[in-house]
Amino acid sequence: MQKNEKDFFDSPSMITFILIGLLVVLIILSQSFAIQSHMEAGEIFRSIINHNSIYLVSLIYFILIRFKFGKKYFDYLNVLFFVFFLLSTFAGLFTIFQSFGFASILNLSFNILVTLYFGYSFFTDTVIGRDLKLSDSPLSEIKNGQYYYLLLGIIAVSLVVSLIDVNNFEDVVVYLLEAMYQFFLIRYIYLYKEYIESKSEEKSKEKKETIRVKENKKEESGAFEKEKDKEEKKPSKKDGDDEK
Repeated sequence: MQKNEKDFFDSPSMITFILIGLLVVLIILSQSFAIQSHMEAGEIFRSIINHNSIYLVSLIYFILIRFKFGKKYFDYLNVLFFVFFLLSTFAGLFTIFQSFGFASILNLSFNILVTLYFGYSFFTDTVIGRDLKLSDSPLSEIKNGQYYYLLLGIIAVSLVVSLIDVNNFEDVVVYLLEAMYQFFLIRYIYLYKEYIESKSEEKSKEKKETIRVKENKKEESGAFEKEKDKEEKKPSKKDGDDEK
C-alpha cells in the first residue's frame, strides 16, 4: 500500500492524525457551554461522557492504534469499537421513535451502514470472519467502493439537512466538523479494506505461482524420465556388432 502513503488524501497514517485532531476540537466545541459556564472539571468530564460518548470512544481508539500497544491488540480494539458501533445503532433506533424525521432516519441509516461496513472490512480476514463465513455472506456482494460512496452520499445529504435548521455560526462549524469526521472515518475503513484485498490478491498470486512452478517441475521431471526410458530402450552399437 505504498501508493496510499504518497498522497495526503490516501495516507492511513495521516487520516488517523486528522481524526484525532477533529475529535478533540469537536469535543471541546460541543462542551463550550459547560466550559464557558466555569463548571468544575468533574462536571465537564461527566458532560463529555454523556453527550460525546461516540467521539470520546473514537478518540481513544485512534490514539491507541498510534502506539505499540494498540498495534499489538489491533483486532481486539476493533471488536470493542464494533460493539460500540452496535450500541450507537441501537441508541439511534430508539431515538428515531422519540423524534421521527428525515434527519433522524439519515442518522440511523448511517449508523447501520457504517456498523456493517466496519464489521465487513475489519473482520472478514480474521478468525471471527472465517468462523462466521463473512466472505460468503450477502455483505460481500457489495463492493468496497460501493459502501464508501453510499455512505459518502448519506453524509452529504445529512449535512445539507442539518445546515437548513442552523441558527448560529457555532452550529455550522460543529456540523461541518461532524461531516469531516464521518468522511475521514469511512475513508479510513475504505483504505483498510483496500489494503486487505490487495494482500489477499498477492497471496492468491503467490499460491498460483507456486502451483505453476510445481507443475512445471513435474512436467520437466516427466519429460526427463521419458528421455531416459528412450535412451535405455535404444540398442547399443556394441550389441549390433556382436550380432553381425
